Amino acid sequence: MIRSAVLSFCLLYVCALSPAWAGERGGGGLTIDPDSFARMPRNDTAAPEGARGLAQEGPLILLRQPDDGTVFAEGESIAVHLEFLPAADGAAPDMATLSVIVRKGWFGKDITDVLEPYVEGAAIRVPEVDFAGHTGEFEFEIGIGDEHGRSAEATFLVTVES
Repeated sequence: MIRSAVLSFCLLYVCALSPAWAGERGGGGLTIDPDSFARMPRNDTAAPEGARGLAQEGPLILLRQPDDGTVFAEGESIAVHLEFLPAADGAAPDMATLSVIVRKGWFGKDITDVLEPYVEGAAIRVPEVDFAGHTGEFEFEIGIGDEHGRSAEATFLVTVES
């Protein structure tokens, strides 16, 4: 459930992995260029034991578009829409704690700053994500906290095929 909630932002796709993007929303879209990725080992030890339960108490991360695991054709338009809902007790998401990483294999990039222009309230809306002609499986890792300091994490996958 958490996995499909993720965003892909991806969606967060993350855009902006390209220096050419330089923070501008030319044409309203975001470019993610895996050529700009660096080796990024997974930090599986960062979360304390039992963090899964805590994550469920934090904000809810909903991936509205695309669906987790969606396969796109190279050059096909990919829109990303993520929403961050209050925790079960009504604690609001703290957008200042948002973190989005996009990965392809052993390599990845933190695209949180690049997504800033696409943040609307407690949501991220990217009208078009361009993977700079690259194909393969892209994993998006989204993390966010709430006003009480509890956190939630989600991941989602997007595949681009030629």
